[in-house]
Amino acid sequence: MIVQEPVQAAIWHCLNHYDYPDAVFLSERLYAEVKSDETLFLLATAYYRSGKTTQSYDALKERYSLSTQCQLLFGLCAFELEKFAEAEAALVELDDGTKRSLDDIVTDFGDEAPFALVLLGKIGAQTERNPRAAEAWKKALKLNPFLYSAFEELCKIGENPNPNAIFQGENIDNVSMCHGHSVNNIESVIITPANQGEIVENSKFTDFTPYKALTITTNLKPKAITFATPDESPLANPLTMSGLAPIIVRPRKSQKMRNDCRRNEEGSLFISRAKDSIFQNSKPVLSQSSNVPTKTPTGLLNTQPNQNVRRSSRLFSSHSVKENNKSPTRNKFVTPKSPSRKTKQRLTKNISKNFQNLEQGRSETITSDAKTEKNLSNSSGENCIQQAMLLQKHSTDGLMNLLRTIGQAYVALSSYECQTTVQILSSLPLNQFETSWVYCLMGVAYFEMSDYESSIKYFQMVHSQDPHRLECMDIYSTALWHLQKEVALSALAHDLINTNRNHPITWCVSGNCFSLHKEHDTAIKFFQRAVQVDPKFHYAYTLLGHEYITTEELDKAMSCFWNAVRINPRHYNAWFGVGTIYSKQERYSLAEWNYSRALSINPKSSVILCHIGMVQHALKQTDKALATFNRAIANNPKSALCKFHRGSIYFALGRHAEALKELEELKVIVPKESSVYYLIGKVHKKMGNTDLALQYFSWATDLDPKGASSQIKEAFDPAIGLNNDLLESPQTPPTPIYPPGSINLGSEGEMHNHGMIFDGPADDSVDSVFD
Repeated sequence: MIVQEPVQAAIWHCLNHYDYPDAVFLSERLYAEVKSDETLFLLATAYYRSGKTTQSYDALKERYSLSTQCQLLFGLCAFELEKFAEAEAALVELDDGTKRSLDDIVTDFGDEAPFALVLLGKIGAQTERNPRAAEAWKKALKLNPFLYSAFEELCKIGENPNPNAIFQGENIDNVSMCHGHSVNNIESVIITPANQGEIVENSKFTDFTPYKALTITTNLKPKAITFATPDESPLANPLTMSGLAPIIVRPRKSQKMRNDCRRNEEGSLFISRAKDSIFQNSKPVLSQSSNVPTKTPTGLLNTQPNQNVRRSSRLFSSHSVKENNKSPTRNKFVTPKSPSRKTKQRLTKNISKNFQNLEQGRSETITSDAKTEKNLSNSSGENCIQQAMLLQKHSTDGLMNLLRTIGQAYVALSSYECQTTVQILSSLPLNQFETSWVYCLMGVAYFEMSDYESSIKYFQMVHSQDPHRLECMDIYSTALWHLQKEVALSALAHDLINTNRNHPITWCVSGNCFSLHKEHDTAIKFFQRAVQVDPKFHYAYTLLGHEYITTEELDKAMSCFWNAVRINPRHYNAWFGVGTIYSKQERYSLAEWNYSRALSINPKSSVILCHIGMVQHALKQTDKALATFNRAIANNPKSALCKFHRGSIYFALGRHAEALKELEELKVIVPKESSVYYLIGKVHKKMGNTDLALQYFSWATDLDPKGASSQIKEAFDPAIGLNNDLLESPQTPPTPIYPPGSINLGSEGEMHNHGMIFDGPADDSVDSVFD
C-alpha cells in the first residue's frame, strides 16, 4: 500500500528540480495504486513536462472532466496536437451538453481562468474566429494583466488594444488571479518596523499541490530571517520587477538568537531587540546593592559553568555577593559562624519571606511581559501589514508602468508607426533597453523604415548578446541581403545552422544567402526545407514565392503567396507578392486591388504606394499616380524607387525641368545606378542639351556596359529608334524583379547604393529599366 501524500510531494519535488523520468515513474506507480482526479492530473503533468504530449493527451482523454485542472491540461495537449475542436470542448462543454460562457469559465476555473481564456483565444484565432479570440484575450487581460502574450496576440490580429487601460494595477479584480495561492493574502508575510530589525513570520504547511505549495497563517513564530523594508528593498524602485515576495536578508545568527528561536515553538513569543538588551543587562535576583528582585523572565538566571556558588552565599541576602564579583572589597566578607537556634529560626523566617517576595516579583514580571509582548505584537503586526501592502503596491505599479511603456511601443510597431516605436523604446531605462527583446523591436522598426544600417546594428547586438536566439534573425538576413553584405550573411547562416537545424528561420537565412549569390535553385530548396520544418511559418512561403518570381515560375509563386495569406491574413508581404504577379501579367486592376489590400495593413509603406502609383500610371490615371507618388515620398523622402518613377512620369508628361530636378536629387541618393544617368541623358536630349546628354549616356555605359550601349544607339539613331515617341509616353509600368529577401516588412524592391536592384532595359523604354 502506498501513502498518497508523501509520494505526491516526492513527485512534485522531482518536477520542480527537472527530474522528469523519476517524476513519470513515481506518477505511474501512484496512479496504479490510487486512481483519482488528483493522481491523474499529476501523471498527465509529468508526461507533459517531460515532452510526452501525446501520452498526456491519451491519459486525460477519457477522464479529463473530473477537474478543471485536467480540463485545462487536456485542452493544452489537444491544441498542441492541432485537435482544436477537442481542445475547445474541454474548456467550454459541460457534462450535460451545455456550454460555458466566458463568465462561467472565470467562475469554474478560478485561478486558472486567465490561462484557460488565453488558450481559448488561441483556438479562436486558429479557427479564423478573431472576434471570439479577441474577446477571450481581453477577458484574460482584465483578470491578469501580467499575461503579456495575450496583449501581443491582440496586436497581431489588428485589434490595437489600449495599454494605458489594460496595464493598471487598480483594475485587478482579484489578486489571486495574478499571483495564485503561493501567498494567500497580505497578512501572510509580516515585516517588522525598520527600527526593530526583527522578523516575524509563520509558515505552516498544508496539503501539497502545484499551485498551493505553501500556506502561511497569521500566528506569529520567530525565525532567524529578516525581511527588507520597502525603503531598503529594490522593489521600492517602480521599475524593479522582482516579484511580490519580500527579499529575505539572512544575517549571521548569534547563539542566543538561535536559542530564543528554538524555545516555545507552539506559542512563539514576539521578542524585540530592546527586550534582548534588557535580558543582557539584567542583574541577579539577589545583589549586593539591593534586595529588591529585578524583573527578569524565568530561565534567564543561568550561572556560568564550572563555578560553584555556595548555598550560604545565596541565602544570606543582606551580606552576600556573587561569587564571581570582582569588586576589590570582596575579601572583607568572611564566612559567618554557625548560628544559634534562635538565629536559625529568624533566618528561616527571613528566607521564607524572601522567597515569597521572589515569587511575587516573578509573577509580576510574567504578567507585565505578557502585556508588553501582546502590545508589541499587535502594533508590529499592523505596521508590518501596511509595509507589506506598500511593498506589493510598489512592485505592481512598477511592473504595470513598464508594461504600459512596452505595450505602447508594440502597438505602434504593429500599426507601422515605426518612428513612434523608436522614440518610446528609447525612453526605457537602460537596464531594460539593453535586452535582446527590445533590440529586436528596434531592429524591426528601423527595417520598416528602410534604414537597413541601423537595423543591422541592433540585430548584430542581439546576435552577439544572445547567439542562440533565432527570433528576428530572418529579418536580419533580409537587411544584410539588401546591403549586399555577403560575408556577414554567410557567417550568420553558418552560426544558425550550428545552433538549430530544425528551425525554419535557420533555413530562411540560408536561402537568403544563396539568393544573394544568385544561386536561385539552391535558395528554393532551402526555402522549401523551411516550409517542411514548419508548415505554418508564413514568411517562408513568402520568400519562396519571390524566389519563384525570380525564376519566372509564376504559378508556383502564386500558390506560395496564397498559402502565406491563409496562415496569416495580415501578412501584407504576401498580398504584395500577389499584386506583383498580376502586374507582371499586365492584369493591372487585380494588381491594384492586391496592392491596396497590402496598403490597408501597412499604410506607411512607401514601396507599396510606389507600386500602386506604377499600376495607376499603367491604367492611364496619371494625375492619380502622381498623387500616390507624392504621398509615398512624403512618407519616405529618401525613397529612390518613388523618386525614379515620379521623374519618369514628369518626363513622359513633358515636364522636363521637374523631371531633371527629381533625377538630380536621385543621383545623390543612388550615385551608381546606370538607369538614372540614362534617364537624365534622355531629358537633356529632349531639352536640346546634346553635350550633356552624351556625357550622361557615357556615364551610364561605364556603370552598365551591357545594358546601356543599345539604349544609346537607339537614342541617337532615328532609324533604330523609330518608336521613341511612343516609348516616352509609357502605358505600362515597370515590373521589378524582386529577390526573395526584398519583400519583408516594408522594404520591397527598394533601391540601394549597391546598384543590384536595377537591371538594364533591353529596349529604349524608360519604364522598362527594371526589366
